[in-house]
Amino acid sequence: MFLGISLIIFQAMNPIFASAMIPGLGELIQGEKSKARSFFVIEGSIWLTYLGFNYFGHKIDQSAKVFAIDHAGANPAQRDAEYFDALESYFSSDDHNLGVERDASWLYPDDPQRQQEYIQEHSYFDSDAWEWDTLSNQSDYWRRRKSARENLRRASFMPGFAIINRIISIIDVVVFAEEERFGFDTRPGKIGLYYKF
Repeated sequence: MFLGISLIIFQAMNPIFASAMIPGLGELIQGEKSKARSFFVIEGSIWLTYLGFNYFGHKIDQSAKVFAIDHAGANPAQRDAEYFDALESYFSSDDHNLGVERDASWLYPDDPQRQQEYIQEHSYFDSDAWEWDTLSNQSDYWRRRKSARENLRRASFMPGFAIINRIISIIDVVVFAEEERFGFDTRPGKIGLYYKF
């Protein structure tokens, strides 16, 4: 019963809306099984690629943080992305804090209270303090985080490719349908484009 209802709904679906939801579904409704298979494979590949890049991006980033904990004494309880960014740029938290003090003096030259507030807000002390054991390890940390960012950046492109796949599938079911649904209307007094739903 459920299967029969599903088949009726499937056959009644508009191929354009079907392709907008799942590329290839519109082609399948039109009986173009070979085309449908191609769109399904492309769609699956796009999302598998997204999951792969996303997974490895987060895994490498986590590995870099563990590396920073081991070689710089970074705080494992920290969840602030800016903290781990600072570890890339500064050999120690003292170096970072000196930079914060300079920024505070430049931003609030005549307001010592605002300077102190800025320093307290942006500096890292106590359990958040760090110092790299070697410059080489700091560079290695930077390379790991760069690789993580690159993987996540590539993952961010995949939804765009999924949208393009849908657009191509929609164009395919509109323009290359077996029955002529799209074309030029050349009847007397009716010059223009037409589309049959």
